[in-house]
Amino acid sequence: MTSTVLDVTVLLLCVSASVVALGAADGGRGETGPEAAEVTDLIATETVTVTYASEEAPNGTRTVHATRAELLALVAAGDDVSDEKRASKEAFESEALAAVGRGIGPRTRIDAEAGARSSDETDDSNTITVGSEPPRGAAVTAAVLTHPAPNGENSTGQIRIVIRRW
Repeated sequence: MTSTVLDVTVLLLCVSASVVALGAADGGRGETGPEAAEVTDLIATETVTVTYASEEAPNGTRTVHATRAELLALVAAGDDVSDEKRASKEAFESEALAAVGRGIGPRTRIDAEAGARSSDETDDSNTITVGSEPPRGAAVTAAVLTHPAPNGENSTGQIRIVIRRW
């Protein structure tokens, strides 16, 4: 009987030690937050609300409900506007990028690019960024999301959104 109790005790100690060893081998991976693929899913599916000042609106503000990817596409594809509408456009862009940034965490960089380089190497693209560059030597995961450009006069093609997490 004593032998069985001793065997069970040793078994439980071994199992506990292996759980601790496996937890330590993880290296704190869970502390860094979601990987790029998870953030990409969040950007593509989660709807946020952006309210911004607009002189054209009856009450002086406008509200947009869109996914973070749609907001990035709207800002990246931004059409040229007249001087009267420039303040409203800048207010929207500022609030939209802030809304995107609030939902992605501190260790994330997003680059959204509208347009493309032509064959003669002229750059007709517009790139916007949210977040800071990853530090040198950091382990980085990346994901790419392609979103249709918003409907507009100058909007054709797709928006390429690159998400990097470290």
